[in-house]
Amino acid sequence: MEKLRERLSRILFLFVCIVSVALIGISLLPRVFGYIPCSVHDDSMQADYPPGALVLAKPVAFSQIAVEDVLVFQDPDTGGCFVRMVRAFMPNEYLVTAPALDVSVDPMASPYKSVVGRAMRCIPFLGYPSIWLHTLWGKAILALLYIIWIAVEIEVRSASKRRETPT
Repeated sequence: MEKLRERLSRILFLFVCIVSVALIGISLLPRVFGYIPCSVHDDSMQADYPPGALVLAKPVAFSQIAVEDVLVFQDPDTGGCFVRMVRAFMPNEYLVTAPALDVSVDPMASPYKSVVGRAMRCIPFLGYPSIWLHTLWGKAILALLYIIWIAVEIEVRSASKRRETPT
């Protein structure tokens, strides 16, 4: 029984390490190379930037933006990211955007202050872990995994101490 507990502890520890390293890697590794990782939440540019994709964006100054640039925006209401193509410029650093070149423009202009950067790379499906982790269920399940791992670890250590202690 003790060997089963030790194995379970090792498996849980390995799983928690893999999940943690993967999540940290997805969020921090692109930043080392100057990219800002964003997970796509909507399907407006589904052909090039599908929902659940991880988009790597490079910060861009307003003066460097050109018509037909594809930019990543952060939605101030949800905190999620969406991708749009610039179609025109308006006064006060507002951008007229559209989901694609051959589609009608969005009804409202987007402010430059919500621009994350210019979309440089798109990695399908890699944004889902980030999207999932920002949900209540994702946070609860991850916390539960850590709690179970700690409980098993405590049980394994206390069982080994009981085994070593002479009676």
